[in-house]
Parts: sequence; C-alpha cells; structure tokens
Amino acid sequence: MEEFGSVEKGIAGDYSFSLGEALSEGWQLSLSNMGTIWLSFILYALGASAIMLILAALMWGSISSAAGLSGMLFLVILAPIAVIVIVAPLMAGSMMVSIKIARGEKTSATEVFSYFDKIVPLGLAMFLLYFLVSIGFYLLLIPGIYLSVAYMMALPLIVDHNLGPWQAMEASRKAITKNWFAFFGLLLVMMVIYVAGSLLFLIGLIFALPWIFATYGVAYRQVFGAPTQNT
Repeated sequence: MEEFGSVEKGIAGDYSFSLGEALSEGWQLSLSNMGTIWLSFILYALGASAIMLILAALMWGSISSAAGLSGMLFLVILAPIAVIVIVAPLMAGSMMVSIKIARGEKTSATEVFSYFDKIVPLGLAMFLLYFLVSIGFYLLLIPGIYLSVAYMMALPLIVDHNLGPWQAMEASRKAITKNWFAFFGLLLVMMVIYVAGSLLFLIGLIFALPWIFATYGVAYRQVFGAPTQNT
C-alpha cells in the first residue's frame, strides 16, 4: 500500500498523514474487526488487573510483615514502577493488534500476550516515558504535552522494528515532531470520541473504542510501515 511508511522515512518526515483519512479508514476497519479489537482490549484489561492484584497481594504481605517500613517504601515507590514495567508488554500487544489490522496482516486478540519476551526493553521504555513526561508536566506543562504526543508510537517500534528503548523513543519523537500538530489533533479527536461514547450511557463505547484503536493503527502504518519494507 502506497501510504505505508518506514522508520527511515518517518524520522526524515517523508510520510503522508491525513487526520481525516486516518479517522475514515479507522472507522471502516473498526466495523469489520470489532470483535478482535474488543477481545484484545478485554484481555489487556484482565491481564493488567491480574498483575495489579498480584502486586497488591505482595504489598499487603510486605506491609503486614515485621518490615513495615520497607513495605510502605514498596507501596509508595516500587509498586507503581512495577505496574508500569510489567503492563508494558500488554500495552504493546494491544497496539500491535490494531497495527496489524491496519496493515492487513493476520492477527488475533491473544497477540496481547505475545511480547513478554521483550519485557525488559518495553518496561524500560515505559519507565523513561513516564519519567520524562512527568518531568515535562512539572516544568512548564508544555514540554509534558509535547512529549506525550511525540512518544505515542515508541512502544510498538520496539516489538515491530526491534528497536532499543531510547532508539524507539527518539524515532517516534523525531517522526511525530515533523507533523506534531496533526498528531496532537489526532489525540484530541480520540479523546472527544471516547468522551462522546461514554456519555451515551457507555453504549457508544462499543463503537468508540475500536474506532480509536483502529485509527491509531492506521496512523502508525502511515508513518512507520512494516518491518519487511525496511530491509
């Protein structure tokens, strides 16, 4: 497909991204793949919830033990970091379901669980993203907003193009910065779609969530394409 990009083209800004076209194609893809996208979202939510329950049990055990101070330290500092790191492969998996749908590749909802072999680079990337974006918001707000948009495609680059954490973050940032306001607009529209779906007694979310996920996949495809195109 001619709108496929590549890592090299993305970083150079040599890609075509249209918000309207991404939303339109995302809508069509969401209608024809609603079951797969919804099941992947449910599996992600169940997986993330199970991880948080296990960590909560571990925290409760630490706090209830004689080492109460260390338990509190784990609760306040280490637990949020652990959640960010461990949930990262699930998040990358849910993104890849949408990306593969957008590229016309074979996928299934269980792909959500396919990337725990990359938990170290994904977890490190998630930690760096969280840290840098938080610092950006604490500084003057604007740097945090910029980085939140600029890093939106970092995680799938790690599993899709086998990039390292910082390499993926920089590839996402450089590519999106070339057309930052368009992607900022994309995130704003996604938020509006989500809120509108929620207001319709949550029934609208049946269509809103698949539309958001599929549109993200289309946007990623237009910027970074597929690995086989970069060889």
